[in-house]
This record gives sequence, structure tokens and C-alpha cells, in this order.
Amino acid sequence: MELRGRTALVTGAARRVGRAIALAMADRGADLVIHYKSSESEAHETVEAVERLGRRAFAIRADLAEPAEVEELADRAVQTFGRIDVLINNAALYHRTFLETLALADWEQFLRINLTGPFLLSQRLGLLMRRQGGGKIVNVVDIMGMKPWADFLPYGVSKGALIALTQGLAKALAPEVQINAVAPGAVLLTEAEGEKEREAIARSTLLKRMGDPTDVAKTVLFLLEGSDFITGQVVVVDGGRSLK
Repeated sequence: MELRGRTALVTGAARRVGRAIALAMADRGADLVIHYKSSESEAHETVEAVERLGRRAFAIRADLAEPAEVEELADRAVQTFGRIDVLINNAALYHRTFLETLALADWEQFLRINLTGPFLLSQRLGLLMRRQGGGKIVNVVDIMGMKPWADFLPYGVSKGALIALTQGLAKALAPEVQINAVAPGAVLLTEAEGEKEREAIARSTLLKRMGDPTDVAKTVLFLLEGSDFITGQVVVVDGGRSLK
């Protein structure tokens, strides 16, 4: 696939990793639907950044925890450009949880946003891509989907399930649609984390540095443009941290 002239929906594209992916795709010639939930001003800034690259972009709000809004997002994305060639399921709920205080409502919220939302988008747009004769879907998972951490239990479980969904959809939508996943390690720090945390993470990798969102974006570009003979795979982007 060549991205020039293609259309794509990137969820959670207002900032952080999603923004980096959207801008990398725009730089390769794609037109973008920028999904956001609450980061409206950042979403419009991303739209403006895409337009400065000479491509078209539109921001659409949706709560991925609400199936009706997910379906409306898919429909509006298609209506915007007339077709969608690429779906990047990037948006996710992420925060620390503790087993002793984890409520059922919190557990279900992780699954709705991190798993059910991507499923509904992939089902609706993946079937459309198949009718169009081709398309690609990339799910942004996490190394915690393969090696869960105790204090991020529902997050890790949701990402592990998203990996299984990636593999299942690759079978269900073959051969027209290729579906893969990217599993980042530490590529961003929260506002509460500082230089000591950055140094500790760097020491924990084989490459002795943290990654950044562009490392993930470049991997997504490879899965989109680098080969059409890869499907159902998970590419780990963690500097070798998961091997230690």
C-alpha cells in the first residue's frame, strides 16, 4: 500500500502517540479523520498540522465506551471522505489500578474503551475495506498485553485481548485486509513522572534509552507501506525491555 491519496481514521489522534502516527501518515500523503474524546483544542491543532503538510483532515469527537458513538464515528469517517482505507486503533484508557480497590465498573470501562471500541470500528470499517477490495488496520497494544503488570491488571488484560482480536480479525478479513498490532514499551512519561523515572526506564531496556512516539509511528508506517505480506502479527517496540 502507498499512503498517498489514501484516507485513514486514527483514534486518540489529538495528542501523544496518536498525533505522531497521524502526522507521519499525513507526511506520506494520507488524508485523516482525527478522533478525540475530550482533547478538542489539541485535536484541532493536529488538524491544522496535517493541513500544513498539504493534506485534508477533520476532527470528530466520540466516546469509545459508547457503542452508538463508535458506530457514528465510523459512519461519519466514511461520509467525510467517501471511503476509509486505513484504521489505526490507538485510543486507550490507561492508569494504575490496585486489585484491592478495583471495582467492576472500572474493569468494564477498560474493556469497553480498549477492546470493544476497536472491535466495533474494525468490524464496521474492516467489512467496508473488504468490499472495497483492500485496506489495513493497525492496533496499538502494549507489552503489558503479553507480560501483565499487577498494578495495571485491567489495562493489561484489555491489551492482551486486543492482541487476540488482531489475530482473529486477520483470519476473518483475509485476504483483502491485513491487520497487525504494534506493542510499545515506555515511549512517554506522565506528568507525575520525572527524570529519575526516565533514567530507570532507560536502564531497563537493552538499548539504554526510552523510546518516543515517533518510534511507534515509524513502525506503523512500515506495517502500512513496507509490506503487504504481513498479517496477524505483533511488532514489539520497547528497546528490548521485555527480553530482560
